[in-house]
Amino acid sequence: MVAAAAALMLVVITAIAATAASTPAVVYVGTDSHIYYCTGKCLEPVCVTCKTEGTHVRRDTGVIATSYRPAQEEELPPGAQPPEAPPQQGTLYGWPTFSPDGKRIAYSSITQKPDGSDYAVWVYDIKLHEPTQIFASRTERVVYVDWLSDSQHLSFLLGEPKGLSLILAEVKESAPARIVTTGMPLYFDWSSPDFLAVHTIALNSDRTEQVSLISLTPTSQRIDKVLSSGRTPFKTPCWSPDGKHLAYIANYHAESNIVVANTDGKNPRSIVSLPVGESSMVWAPDSKHIAYSTAISADEPAFSGIKIVDIASTDSKLITKDDVAAYFFSPDSRTIAYIAVPQDKPFYTWSVVNLANGKTRKLVNFLTTPDESTAYRFFDQLAVSHTIWSPDSSSIIYAGVPLHGEPGHATGIAPPPSVWIVPIDGSKPDQVEQGVLAFFSPVPAI
Repeated sequence: MVAAAAALMLVVITAIAATAASTPAVVYVGTDSHIYYCTGKCLEPVCVTCKTEGTHVRRDTGVIATSYRPAQEEELPPGAQPPEAPPQQGTLYGWPTFSPDGKRIAYSSITQKPDGSDYAVWVYDIKLHEPTQIFASRTERVVYVDWLSDSQHLSFLLGEPKGLSLILAEVKESAPARIVTTGMPLYFDWSSPDFLAVHTIALNSDRTEQVSLISLTPTSQRIDKVLSSGRTPFKTPCWSPDGKHLAYIANYHAESNIVVANTDGKNPRSIVSLPVGESSMVWAPDSKHIAYSTAISADEPAFSGIKIVDIASTDSKLITKDDVAAYFFSPDSRTIAYIAVPQDKPFYTWSVVNLANGKTRKLVNFLTTPDESTAYRFFDQLAVSHTIWSPDSSSIIYAGVPLHGEPGHATGIAPPPSVWIVPIDGSKPDQVEQGVLAFFSPVPAI
């Protein structure tokens, strides 16, 4: 009898532990511009940036969601906001991202004062409920924040009058920050705190565009290898999740190709020849495949379908013919979620495709927010720092306004946008709270 009771107790404890281990964590920006953290179905969000933490706050602002149709304007870096965004007084928080170990959240802030603005980068310890300021400036705006894989270093982009600067900092209060490189635009991915791949256009007089590898020592940094030079129509070079390869796009005899090389840039292989246009690519978490697409028309910056290529065989297959704004691999590499761009419609559509059988499921038509639309526009850069997937690959998250049906014209004033957790099996989504930008933690809640 005692043995049976003990066995039952062990089963119960194991079940509870398994449930806790699979509980997702979420971070989002509310319509009040504060950062919120929550777990599970987010019934009690904690305000990370409010003066009184732990208070459940409902937000009833009049923020209007907007459909995503990017204007033909000068390209902004990830996280950049139009000049009129900051209020006359107060603080805006943005671009929250979990550390790879899920223990901390980094985010940026801009405080507008009568005599100017203050810009900062913060790190919030989830267990201790403590924020720490990592960086502060009166002149340089923080436009993007990215954790390194060790969860002990942060990199971020600073917007300056002449371009962007990439900064590296250890996650300690008053720790020194160092400038790694400058350029405009500037896209990057870290292999380790002392090695990264960069794609940029130099700020010098010849405006050279190149993809290169940069190594750092405690006192200096240098370009180890130039992988590609000249016009290269893509954004982010990216390391395979297993750290064994680097993928980038290069021009060979006026033809663009996806190239996969060793970590030191040696033994480059062209695995895909691309059509003319701006291309994007994202590694599968299993490091065996790359999803890619090309925006053929400059007038409509939507990508024409999505293909995936097998790294070993170089065989490609089309997984959707839909025009898409962004796409994201699930953590188990079995599914791709993508934002379809219905032709001549005032909304976007979340869909998922099962890579094993090729079947596509439409999840929801929606209006998005300006913050989310910026994230979609730079999704291949944010793929190295943020995730819209739950760790167990069962759900995606977004901020916006879901639509019933398929309106054929602009919907006018919409309700305030909310954060939505959407199961990919088609079951009912969970509405969290009003918000404009949301991400999952890459690991279950601590």
